[in-house]
Amino acid sequence: MNHTICLQVPGHIRYTQIVEDFTRSISRHFFPEAGHQHDDLCMVMNEIFTNIVKHSDTKKSREIIEIQMIINPVELKISVLDHGPGIMVKKQRPPYDNNLVGHREPFRKVLDGTVYLTVNSPRQLSFSFENEAIVNDLHQFHGHGFGLSIITKIMDRLTYSALADGKYNWEMIKKIQP
Repeated sequence: MNHTICLQVPGHIRYTQIVEDFTRSISRHFFPEAGHQHDDLCMVMNEIFTNIVKHSDTKKSREIIEIQMIINPVELKISVLDHGPGIMVKKQRPPYDNNLVGHREPFRKVLDGTVYLTVNSPRQLSFSFENEAIVNDLHQFHGHGFGLSIITKIMDRLTYSALADGKYNWEMIKKIQP
């Protein structure tokens, strides 16, 4: 049986703890034997929420960030609405040209690897992480992209879809293992 639970939160950083508490409560209630995965999911939600607040128009427009969790016995599907400008790929914002479908490129390089994006369709990107040798030159990093690397490492699937009217949906899926 599927359960759908939603939370609407003002797009302000002071609501981060509410998002984490909501996530922890859902995780512990539906997956009590999941162990450390509760904290992992809280970390993911902290990262996605703070990234949306930081990089979108939620602060100026007082937008509400909508979080939806769909739970079944073996997985958790999380959708988070974003009111940002859209992610650039080859100097284009969504919707992307059809000739970009299938295009894959490095999105962010972090200490232990690279986050890659792939254009799945004119309105959807997916993200993945590839481990690489640890880099010793920390000066090449500019303090961004670490959150997305955490999310791609923890979650089993991460997509970003353009909806309409400047709205985007981050969808994350996590297979829950006891």
